[in-house]
Amino acid sequence: MKKIVVFISILGAVFTNCKKESFVAKFDKTPQERMSEQMKLVSDVLTGAEHGWIGLLPTGSGGGYSFYMTFDTAQFVNMYADLTDESASTFAPSRYRIKADMGADLVFDTYNYITLLNDPDPNAFGGVIRDGFKSDIDFIYDHSSEDSIVFMGKRYRQALTLVKATAAQAALYKDGGLLTKVNGFKEFFDKNANAYVELDGGIKAAVEPNSSNSLESGKRVTFTALMDDGSVSSTLAKFAYTVDQMAILDSGATINGVNFTKFGWKDNNTLAAYTSSGKEYLIKNNPTPILPLFRLWGSKYSGMYSDYKEFYPGTSPAGKEILNYFHDNLDDHNHLLGFPFNYGYIDLLWDVVNKRLKFDGFSSQNGGNSGWTTEIVYNYTVDEDGVYQFTLKSAASGGYVKAIMTKLNDFLLNNKISFDYFIDNGHIYSQMKSVDDPTITMSFELE
Repeated sequence: MKKIVVFISILGAVFTNCKKESFVAKFDKTPQERMSEQMKLVSDVLTGAEHGWIGLLPTGSGGGYSFYMTFDTAQFVNMYADLTDESASTFAPSRYRIKADMGADLVFDTYNYITLLNDPDPNAFGGVIRDGFKSDIDFIYDHSSEDSIVFMGKRYRQALTLVKATAAQAALYKDGGLLTKVNGFKEFFDKNANAYVELDGGIKAAVEPNSSNSLESGKRVTFTALMDDGSVSSTLAKFAYTVDQMAILDSGATINGVNFTKFGWKDNNTLAAYTSSGKEYLIKNNPTPILPLFRLWGSKYSGMYSDYKEFYPGTSPAGKEILNYFHDNLDDHNHLLGFPFNYGYIDLLWDVVNKRLKFDGFSSQNGGNSGWTTEIVYNYTVDEDGVYQFTLKSAASGGYVKAIMTKLNDFLLNNKISFDYFIDNGHIYSQMKSVDDPTITMSFELE
């Protein structure tokens, strides 16, 4: 009996020792200690970059933006940004802090250039009420390397990527060089309005950057190509300006198997698009857009727009008479409607899947804040040369302006029609022309 007791005691001691060793190996630090270490790591990395950081940030509902930032140990951050001419040339200070959240959280907690993208007041930078540009001021630490650190927006999940700046880059930023570089990129594309790259196999892809801060379309670049089988391939990506490049954000822009990640200067006058592997495609220019307009309906362009009493360059006298029958009679001075209106417009919208065109006539009595739409729908056929013939699918319905849509309706039903670009002072319009009577041309804004 005595022997059994001794054996049990020894066995109990063995299990006790095993439990103690397992605990020490798995729980050597508390969650609070690990969070404290991560916060210190983030702080040390941010403040330890001798020449500051170049940051790239796509927004959730807008385009992309860049920042040059320096962080100090007193929790001040100074930055430039490519949002406006002022932000590109004015080094602005604000406060930041690192706090514990779902991880180490980088918070920009006084108003700065990053805050503009978060501001829900449309008057601040053009964002929408409540969401701004769907961009954060809180960023959770994700990972870092020797020369970069990446954060994820807390709410909108957009990546803020910071890369260490070189001494030369920092000097350019601090001398106001960002604005100079931004203007250089813009000037190039202004002078080369029909820019394109020639892809492998001889396919040409039009390159069209939108440098505005428009929430819907700004700070984005489009590559569009007419493929060998006659189909149109198009890709859209966000971009941001730095002192070195136009960086294409997220995963880049891929067309015909080529993934572009940036635009950069080959020399003082030559711009090129580059892949992630460094392959170079020179940006060339054509006298006119390289893709026929009719090939781009439903892909690049959704339709055409004629604003209230606006007659765009390229509209002939006969074309103006057709358009003006709508615009001039909105006030009902000829008693065609029964109601007077003080604003309206014409929309021609493409449904290429079903081969239809919709003619919307909009009218308003409060300057366009609200109103009514009359709709006519057409079926169409189109030949290889882009000549259209329209037939009526559904007659005018809704709204109050059927009577003043008749002249344009008659034109569409009684003419073979072609569409082409009309360029005036660098601005590209859509021109609708009668094949039967070439004296009838009407120009529209492209949508």
